[in-house]
Amino acid sequence: MGNLTQDEIRKLPTQFDTVSYSTFFKVWYALQKAIPHEQKGEFFTKIGRSIGNEFDDEGIETIDAFLEKLQQFLEKEWAITDNAKVDFQKDAEGNVVKLLAKQDSCKMCYANTYYRLHDNGSPSCMFPQVIMGILNKVRRKFGFKNLRFEGVQKGRVGECAMTWNIR
Repeated sequence: MGNLTQDEIRKLPTQFDTVSYSTFFKVWYALQKAIPHEQKGEFFTKIGRSIGNEFDDEGIETIDAFLEKLQQFLEKEWAITDNAKVDFQKDAEGNVVKLLAKQDSCKMCYANTYYRLHDNGSPSCMFPQVIMGILNKVRRKFGFKNLRFEGVQKGRVGECAMTWNIR
């Protein structure tokens, strides 16, 4: 490989808009199989937070703008789902207390389910850690405190609703 210019290096992460789902499935499935169960939490937390740090929060000034940018990130930039629905839950005083995210086609879930059913494996989902990375990035801007993943309601393969406490 010859020398690359700084411009060529900068373009490496966006050289291709997509990879085939077959490629992604095989890589994600292989990762799930290769990483020992007791190391998955730490491993996928680091990767998830790293992906979350890629979220571009520049120019986001309102909660609504954040939700719009988050949905775009999930569907287009990270492209982990085709249809993301993100919203906030508010308390009686109108303060934002939870982030809600629903997806109907999470790309990781298919490989995770196959690993669980085909290999009797214990897959890990990285989605909560990615969102935690994003929330950490914008926490000061919006006054989010005590960030914590609350849980998931699973549906069919690829479908779930997740909740994060942010106050």
